[in-house]
This record gives sequence, C-alpha cells and structure tokens, in this order.
Amino acid sequence: MSIRGNDKWGSGAFGASRGSRPHLGVDLVVEPGEYVYAPFDMKIERISYPYSNSPYMGLAFSTNNSGYMYDGRIWYFNPLPGVIGTNVTKGEVIGVSQDLTNKYPGITNHVHLQLQGSNLTGHDYIVYKNKIYLDPTKLI
Repeated sequence: MSIRGNDKWGSGAFGASRGSRPHLGVDLVVEPGEYVYAPFDMKIERISYPYSNSPYMGLAFSTNNSGYMYDGRIWYFNPLPGVIGTNVTKGEVIGVSQDLTNKYPGITNHVHLQLQGSNLTGHDYIVYKNKIYLDPTKLI
C-alpha cells in the first residue's frame, strides 16, 4: 500500500499541513470497493466516525508493539459485520473501502490510519491538543 501523494486536497503524509493543524496520520491509497486489510495485529474496539453527520466510518482499535500499547483509528471504509470486539492479525480483511470523491472531488481515494501512544522510541510524532500521535508507517 502506498501513501497518498499530493492532490488538490493536500498530501496524505504524516504531519502534512491541514491549514491550522497537522495531518495526524497517514493516508493509504485504495480504490473504492477494495478490501481493507489490518495494517498490523490489533483488537477491534468499536465503530469510529471521522466526522459527525457523515456516511464515512471506520474502526477504533488497540495494538501492542514490542510490549507497548497504542490506540488508533482507521477510517473511510465499511467494517465487516461481526468484526467489533475481535482480534485480527496483520493482513486480515477488516472491511471494504468507501468512495471519498463525493465529499472531496479530485481526492485520491484512501483509508486514513492514525496511532496514539506514549512510547516515542523510534517514532516520528506530533503533540496536538495534549495527545501524542505517532507516525504509523514504521509499524505497518
């Protein structure tokens, strides 16, 4: 999976400008209707929404890497039925990607992946609104 490059809506890179704030995750390029795979082993906690009053959704999850726990979100896909509350392994199908061009004409379709945690060793990170966001690309 590749990280979304520049399009008319900006860049999908970690830390890219979003006007008055940084991009807190990475955007992984997908085609609408494509399967979305778990980027690493994780426990699916619940449905998560990037915006209120929007058809876009995804999942909130937790993951353990080298003994450290991280919380995360992956958005812009329809989760598979029955996935909530399960443990999934890296590469397992977790849903089907949505089409973002209805809201953002000209955008490269993608899923958004972000992580929060406190172990900063070996990570690029951003502190935003008193939370630590880690660049997830090294864990994928």
